[in-house]
Amino acid sequence: MGSAIENGGWLKKFVLALYRPALKGARVVFFENAGNRDTLAATGVVPKGRDVVLHGAGVNLEDYPCQPYPQAGPVRFLFVGRVMHEKGVDELFAAAKRMKQQYGEQVEFHMVGSFEEAYKPVMDQLEQAGVVKYHGYQSDMKPFYAMAGCVVLPSYHEGMSNVLLEAAASGRPLITSDIPGCREAVENGVSGYLCPARDAGALYEAMRRFAALSVEQRSQMGRCGRERMEQQFSKTAVVAETIKQLEI
Repeated sequence: MGSAIENGGWLKKFVLALYRPALKGARVVFFENAGNRDTLAATGVVPKGRDVVLHGAGVNLEDYPCQPYPQAGPVRFLFVGRVMHEKGVDELFAAAKRMKQQYGEQVEFHMVGSFEEAYKPVMDQLEQAGVVKYHGYQSDMKPFYAMAGCVVLPSYHEGMSNVLLEAAASGRPLITSDIPGCREAVENGVSGYLCPARDAGALYEAMRRFAALSVEQRSQMGRCGRERMEQQFSKTAVVAETIKQLEI
């Protein structure tokens, strides 16, 4: 639902006031996660009995096939998204610094996506210090998922993260925030790890725990993530459910 709702205050009240008349006549209101649904349902904005929770937009399992897991080299953590405060990058940077201090060249941190201008000096400093490797905006993520050992998204709020769905479909373990829109993509301890949002220490512990796993254990996590996508997040199934609800 974005910052307007998540941050509360007068802006939340204003947005909810707009939602109420906009949704009054809706036959069905789709949500990408149950947490967002519950938030709006509690305000009375969503007409009773007309809410449907989908598995996000789903992921195209053919476009994102399960890729072979890296068998050698450093453990590569990959962040994909806009480099901004609400994506949890401040916590990621703090945890990455600690990981580099402990593991040195045994771990790498790669970042893909555009960034808010305020973060340019920080990104430059971290690159020069060898903490992160920044790849800018990329239109094709498949090579980056292929080289990654784990995809990390410590976001503060999401509808349903397409990055997590794509990465899991590609057979990559996930480390992400225990929040609606992220937690659904992960079976904690099986296909990745969940940690509290806004907690750099917990994020570091999750990454340290992951780095201590064997290659086979990490690979197995990735396979479990792929199975989860096949069972619950196939775009074909999500589209079919959407059409079904519209036809009722």
